[in-house]
Amino acid sequence: MKKNGLKLIEIDSTVTRPFESKADESPENVLIANIKEKSFAVVWLDYKVLIGTWDGKGFQFYDNKPFKNKYLQRMRVFNKDREMLIYRTGNGFKGRLRIDDKDGKGIEVIVAKQVLFGTKGASCNDSYTEITEKRGTSLVLPFGELNVDDKEKRIKIKTHNYIDYNAVKQATYVDCRFVEFIYENNANLNKQG
Repeated sequence: MKKNGLKLIEIDSTVTRPFESKADESPENVLIANIKEKSFAVVWLDYKVLIGTWDGKGFQFYDNKPFKNKYLQRMRVFNKDREMLIYRTGNGFKGRLRIDDKDGKGIEVIVAKQVLFGTKGASCNDSYTEITEKRGTSLVLPFGELNVDDKEKRIKIKTHNYIDYNAVKQATYVDCRFVEFIYENNANLNKQG
């Protein structure tokens, strides 16, 4: 069923909560153990948002500067089949791994394509483009030569929003995961996964 740009589907999915650490432990060790495929990474720091890639061993961002875990608020490392979500708590980091595959149990999902801020693009190099808006929003994306505008040529992030039912059978969202980047007429940018 599709309505208002949203699509309801049923998929097989498994969620585990394999990660809890102290503040001095690196979340990258959990990523190395759980996400071996090339994937995208969105990292929220106290002072900025980084969007780049994960190669199974480490991050690649436009500025090539590593971030310090003490500034990490949350991160999502994802590809078409899985996502690791890691977030800061008072004592360190927690996280969960969600895998959409035939080994999981059936669950209803709302598929959404959310538009990112950015109506003007400027190539940083062959591999990165900065998208900006008049209001001052700026994101550097791991794609070269993106031509965006304020009409049809927009970058979107496809999400899966998982639904479950409480004791009185009310539907509620229980999880959300990033799946892939979409560009112009829903073309898939997911060359990493």
